[in-house]
This record gives sequence, C-alpha cells and structure tokens, in this order.
Amino acid sequence: MTEAPPPHTGDLSGNAARSRTGRKAKVDSTLLPEILQFPSHFQKEEILLKDLSRTRLPYTCQRVLVLGGKPDGERIVRKLLEEPDRYDVLGIFDDRWRRLQGLHHSVPVLGNIDDMITFCRNDLPDIIIVATFDAGRERLRTMIRKIIVLPVNIYLAMDSQQADSPDEAKQDDGNIVLLPLSRVPLEGRNLAFKWVEDKIFAFLFITLLSPVMLGIALLIKIDSKGPVFFIQNRYGFNNKVIKVFKFRTMHVSGTDFSGAQRTVRNDPRVTRVGRYLRNFSLDELPQFFNVLFGNMSIVGPRAHAMAMRVNDELYEKVIDCYSARHKVKPGITGLAQIMGYRGEIKTKESAKKRIDYDLYYITHWSLWLDIKIIFKSMYIVLFKRDNAF
Repeated sequence: MTEAPPPHTGDLSGNAARSRTGRKAKVDSTLLPEILQFPSHFQKEEILLKDLSRTRLPYTCQRVLVLGGKPDGERIVRKLLEEPDRYDVLGIFDDRWRRLQGLHHSVPVLGNIDDMITFCRNDLPDIIIVATFDAGRERLRTMIRKIIVLPVNIYLAMDSQQADSPDEAKQDDGNIVLLPLSRVPLEGRNLAFKWVEDKIFAFLFITLLSPVMLGIALLIKIDSKGPVFFIQNRYGFNNKVIKVFKFRTMHVSGTDFSGAQRTVRNDPRVTRVGRYLRNFSLDELPQFFNVLFGNMSIVGPRAHAMAMRVNDELYEKVIDCYSARHKVKPGITGLAQIMGYRGEIKTKESAKKRIDYDLYYITHWSLWLDIKIIFKSMYIVLFKRDNAF
C-alpha cells in the first residue's frame, strides 16, 4: 500500500452537498481547531437555507438543532418550521442562554453549548446550524471548537451581508447562506457499503478462524487461572461506551480494566500464552463479534480504553478535539496502525500523529482504502511485529 498523504491535506466536510449557491465563501482558518484544519476546508461552496433539504435523500425528515437564539436563530427556526415534513426542529441552544429567558421562541430553549453536547451524545440530530450573525471571532471559535467533534452535519449561517448576497435575496429568510463546517463522514450509500463490508468480513473471519479461537480458549484455560475473555469498556461511536472483547493475555491479578497502565515490553503481567497471542495480535480475534454485533467496524480508529494515557496524561487532555476520532465506529485495525503507530505510544508527538491518521482516515474513507488497510494489516501481523508485545 502506498503511504497516505500527510494528515491535514483532506476535506473535513466529506462529500460536497448537491444544492449550492454556486459561489465560494472563505472560512476563517482561526475558527477551527488546529488538528481539524484541512486546506480545502477554507474554500467551501455555500448552501441556501431553502435548499438544505436537497442535501439529503428525498422524503426524509431531518432532525435539526439550532445554536443561537433570538433574533438570528429564531429566523432560521421559523423558516424550517414552514416545512414540517422535511425538518423536525428539536430545539435551540445558546452559549448565552440566560439572556433568552423570558423571550418567546418557536421551539424550546434547551440550554447552553455543554447541554447541547450532552443532548447530542444521547440523541444525535442530523444537522446543527450555528446562527449567531453578530458573534465575534473568538466567541464563534469557542462555540465551533466545542461542537466540531460531533458526528453531525454542521453549518455556519450567515446573513445576506456577510455572504454578499444579491439585493433581491436580502428580504427572503430562505436565502440565508449556510456554510458547511463539518460533514458526517459516512451516510447514505457509503454507510450502506461500510455496513455490508463489516458484516461480510466479520462473518468470513469468524467462520474461518473459529477452530483457531477454540484452540486459543483451551490454551488460556490450561495456562493460567481466570476467564478466557477480557472485556473492557472503551470509547465507541459518538463517545458511547462499548464493551470490547479480547482473549485474556494477563494474569487476573494484573488485569487493568481501566487501561490506565500501559503494557510494556516483557511486561510481567502477561501470561506465557498471552505473550504469543499479543505478538501475533490473536488476542484481538473476539472483536470480530463486536463487528458482527454492530458496535465496531473492521477498519476504523482503534477503540481506546477510557483511561488511556500518554506520558501519564489522558489522551483527551493531551490532544485538542480528541473525540473527533469517534465520528465513526472504532475498528479492529486502522490507518494509524499500518502507518507505524501500533502498540505503545510514548510521546505526545506520537499520540498526536496517531490521531492525525485517524482523522485523515475519517475524512478520506473509501471502500478501496478499507481493503488496502485490511491486507496491509495482515502483512504486518505476519511479518512486521516490532511493536506487538
């Protein structure tokens, strides 16, 4: 497989929307977190509010949240409510939501930005529209930085003067311009392709490797006391906590369910059988059942333990917008692993590089890329196991 281009050379927004004004609008690079800045992100085609429904499959109702209350957010809400068969406006959030108390809105005001994040983690909408036309750069940057990690389509609304619209469009709220800030990586046909790929490969590997897995289970029981499987809570899609299956490779007394303690070379906690399993990544085989059950993919950013650390600091403290890697399901293998960031990560620079490749994968997904990663992973497991221990 040819080496992937350096991270930050892709388009965070994914596939371009089909309905546009035909004009370009430049995104201020300072509005986006550094780790999520891609050159092509700063020159995006505009979408008119009245044409937003055309960016989705026909006859589907899109669930929308608006970030910003009166007057700007309310204008957008009222326009969307004119088409109840196309939009379900769930509510308004505002970073200064207390100022909205006592003001009438067409939909409920549900809280501040942190409340919006919590809402989306539990009940993911299709679209978020940021509607604060008069917000200063720093305020806007703070808002975008918080929500950009969510796996939803995010648009920045601009009034006609900001978008330099024709005079005849300025009286029509339908001609409010929306600038795509972030697009769902996998939706529509691509999501269906990914689902089929996962199910086919998971079923195939489980069928072919079931005798091997039975043999491994027997060896684990003979070698040391304890269960055959190690089940650990890890981050899944949209920061959901999922239970990831592995063959147990450590003595029960040394098991770390939190993931805070890194496994090092010649780690005394690892059993005799576990050493061989980890060397050939055979301890990961039960994760094909995770894929079959639907909470993991064959290829994707690796599922990290919730207390995973680098230099004794949590990943989310070290890496800005770390949870953006959770915009897709975690994978058994991924682009970072085949690019040399497999196993122990000792420095913050290496941790950032690993996340860079995760984000590059998310924004450049293709079926062909997944196939190449799968076969390159098999080659590495068989012939290049330097960081497996």
